[in-house]
Amino acid sequence: MSKSILTRRTIIIGDVHGCADELAKLVEACGYKKGQDRLLQTGDLINRGPKSFEAWVLAKELGMESVLGNHELHLVRFEAGQPVYKKWIQGIKDQFGKHYPAYLADIRQWPLWIEEEDFLLVHAGLVPGKSLGETDPKQLTSIRTWDGMGSDLDNENNPPWFDFYHQEKLVVFGHWAKLEGVVRPNVIGLDSGCVYGKKLTALILPERELVSVPAARVYRDIVNPDPDPTTENNSLN
Repeated sequence: MSKSILTRRTIIIGDVHGCADELAKLVEACGYKKGQDRLLQTGDLINRGPKSFEAWVLAKELGMESVLGNHELHLVRFEAGQPVYKKWIQGIKDQFGKHYPAYLADIRQWPLWIEEEDFLLVHAGLVPGKSLGETDPKQLTSIRTWDGMGSDLDNENNPPWFDFYHQEKLVVFGHWAKLEGVVRPNVIGLDSGCVYGKKLTALILPERELVSVPAARVYRDIVNPDPDPTTENNSLN
């Protein structure tokens, strides 16, 4: 691995899912200095946890940058008139109230990935054999496993997408809480299941230091986090 060329300390935080209190504690534990450090997040800032609105307000106060997660993408697609069958969407609208239009305008500006010379940040992962620009946003925000064709991206009988990633550049991702984090020389997964009662984790670069704070409690069942009897499978989406 070549020497880091980061010009400032960078902190990347995993999936928050509305756990605003844990987010505040983690930022403090990392010693974040606004204006000096760069603060990033893997997406899925909202939903499932108790304080989605508060998490967004805190993120704005901190100057946090984020890539688009699948939960944010669901909202963007829904408001664009696309068929998105998610019962929780109305709950998010109710939480944000009069601030929902400003929140929606904000997440519409979030990129699908952030790439620097030292690292690439994406919500879920990379599709083997495709460039970022060629990849469907739904795949970038939802892939977990790879079936060789791209028709089934969440089958635990298939290998994880990162088994097919062999480049040197570090890829940082979230989305896969069941793994409770991944650490490889070229891949680091930061979704450590805070909303499911586990912990919220940050990666500090260039040191590659991992810092975590425990969840205050179990907010959702990891097996069925969004109970919603619709035609769309909501398990861990």
